[in-house]
Amino acid sequence: MTPAQIPFPARGNANERLFPVLLEVMGAIADQNLDKLLQTITRGASSVLEADRSTLFVVDRVKKQIWSKVAQGSGITEIRIPMGAGIAGQVAVTGEVINIKQAYADPRFNREVDKRTGYVTESILCMPMKDSAGKIIGVFQLLNKVSGAFTSDDEQLLQAFAAQAAIAVKNAMLNEEIRKRMEVSETLLKVMKSVASELEIDELLKKIVNSTSEVMNAERASLFLLDLKTGELSSKVAQGLESMEIRIPIGIGIAGHVAMTGETINIEDAYSDSRFNPDIDKRSGFRTRSMLCMPLLNDAGEVMGVMQVLNKVTGIFTEEDERLLNALGSQISISLENARLFEQVRFMQNYNSSILGSIAAGVVTLGPDGRVIFVNGAAQKIFSSAETDVTFDEFFNAAQNADLTKGIERVLHAIDSEYKVYHGQFVWPDNEAVNVNIHVLPLRDRLGKNLGLVVVAQDITQEQRLMSTLCRYMTREVAERVLADRDKIKLGGDRQTVTVLFSDIRSFTSIAERSTAEEVVGMLNEYFTRMMEPVFRYEGMLDKFMGDAMMAVFGAPVAREGDAERAVLAALEMRRILARYNRHRLSRGQEPLQTGIGITKGEAITGNIGSEQRMDYTVIGDTVNVASRLEGLTKTYEYKILINDQVYEDIKDKIPCVDLGFAQVRGKGEGVHIYGVEEAPDTRIFQRIPKRFEVCCGIGDHLTTAQSIEISEGGMSFRTTSVYDAGSELDVHCKFGPEWVPFHAVVRRADEASVGVEFIDVPDRTRAKLVEFVRARTTAANA
Repeated sequence: MTPAQIPFPARGNANERLFPVLLEVMGAIADQNLDKLLQTITRGASSVLEADRSTLFVVDRVKKQIWSKVAQGSGITEIRIPMGAGIAGQVAVTGEVINIKQAYADPRFNREVDKRTGYVTESILCMPMKDSAGKIIGVFQLLNKVSGAFTSDDEQLLQAFAAQAAIAVKNAMLNEEIRKRMEVSETLLKVMKSVASELEIDELLKKIVNSTSEVMNAERASLFLLDLKTGELSSKVAQGLESMEIRIPIGIGIAGHVAMTGETINIEDAYSDSRFNPDIDKRSGFRTRSMLCMPLLNDAGEVMGVMQVLNKVTGIFTEEDERLLNALGSQISISLENARLFEQVRFMQNYNSSILGSIAAGVVTLGPDGRVIFVNGAAQKIFSSAETDVTFDEFFNAAQNADLTKGIERVLHAIDSEYKVYHGQFVWPDNEAVNVNIHVLPLRDRLGKNLGLVVVAQDITQEQRLMSTLCRYMTREVAERVLADRDKIKLGGDRQTVTVLFSDIRSFTSIAERSTAEEVVGMLNEYFTRMMEPVFRYEGMLDKFMGDAMMAVFGAPVAREGDAERAVLAALEMRRILARYNRHRLSRGQEPLQTGIGITKGEAITGNIGSEQRMDYTVIGDTVNVASRLEGLTKTYEYKILINDQVYEDIKDKIPCVDLGFAQVRGKGEGVHIYGVEEAPDTRIFQRIPKRFEVCCGIGDHLTTAQSIEISEGGMSFRTTSVYDAGSELDVHCKFGPEWVPFHAVVRRADEASVGVEFIDVPDRTRAKLVEFVRARTTAANA
């Protein structure tokens, strides 16, 4: 029967107790407070049925549990029981009424609760509470009737009471749901007001973290963003860790697991979960108890970050908290996407402005109305004007450059698709003139809308300008040969045999971190100036600078006999110059530099790559890649100039070399036969260690002793009786003073003489100890 169909019992005394209780229940409904209503109903059930204790369990079908926030006399504020467990759990599943006169004689009764509380349960009456549709929404459990056991009349009375209580509870639950939804809406509105207007990514992250911890009632919050390039989660904003940047590989720790799987994790006790990493707590002094971690998804449903809140102030995070954080996450994702888009647009704007401001070609942009919008530095020199917001006739001095301004006008009005001038002249107002190449092109968006036009100009005092440019990369003799053969400076490439020299500064990142930007730039200028001298002396061509690395080519654009030999001689000279430069740096109190050089000979594509307006002469191909890889291998070899077999064949009778066997390099399926070039002792740059230190190597706890040879910030070499294969991983323990410092490493070479390894995944603290040790040994070697 539905609650409306259940009759009230006829007993006068029972009714006298029942009606006041129902009135009190109705009054509790008016407060729209579910907790207060449950307390009133529970207290009323005890009164009406004359029970010593009573509990009303509410059914949670999502979690398949029954719960109660009120257990009269037990002091428990909330208990949860799985559906089907215990007497109340059984009633929640079956809907039957259970009336037990002697609890200890019934096998379904769990005595453990009495043992924990000291209470003695005698009689039990347990009955379902159903809504108007007959669906079980709760369970009444009454203990120990004051005067004997519960009777059938008590069952009828409780059934009538439960029917009315069900109506009240159902309405209260609906009100509670509406209230929570309103709170969520208000919370989301509050957060969106806080973050919606912020486009600066760093400030946005701070606002998101602060707002999230506040609305989630959590002690701390962290926001991790996913870096797809590195495969890591990074957080610059984490409450309590303002001075630390956290980086977590995907799949590691709870946040990493959420980023990998996309699932939400709600943990009541963090330290009982094997996925939890307590290292952050140890470093910060914070104690994590409860944790709610949830992925942030973009419009495509892909994980873009992870939101994490810690230690709910009032207990543990609930399912309602999960829904709230999920709603917050949806809004946060939108704000992050907008901020990232803004950052990308601003970056590209600044990037393009920087490019236009730094390139040698002059660039002038006009709007659709023909007024000047932008003039870069080169254009200011070419056209002798930096004015903007003037007409193109004024800017380009139409009275003396009529053809140019007419050509611009025709492109601006779409009469012509472009306008070009080669080897023309631009006349300044003072009648001075410059020789120029000019190209005028329309600017349109992807829909074809006219945005104006761009004027690209190049100042060409032809031979001198080109010669000056070529001499930056090659000797004047080679430049003259190139100019004599103009086909060499057209777009396109040729396949030819070249020798490529690749050089790089060791541990440059660490040096840069310890120096100011001005010091780094000054050091690089000094270093490159010295390194270019031997390249030009031995008739090589400087291809490019890449940060702290440089690439030189011998045999292009003009091939000569002995290119490989000259490349090796240049490398030896570079090493000698570096040794002198390091002595100069030491005298100024600066740390010395270490370098590696890789040289290869083979076929490559040489030629001009780019466009007619801007092209670069360069060399590309496997020969270049292998030279770079050989340079990288020098960190694990005693020899700091490594060459391939083709170079060796050209110099084996002229320059001392050592056969180092085959080495595996990235990007090559088979090993590369490499040789080390012997150097004079005074050119060695701290490869050998002046005093040996203790080394152990192996896997895990299975370690054997080894004899150290050399060490750097990137790796080391040592002698050992153990056999290792190139590419395998092992553990290396080095004794730096009184302390043993562990490293994880990968074998880059292994032969009968020694093993060379590269350190991988070095923690910051370990790296600091390694840098300090290497620097101390380096200083000792030069004392």
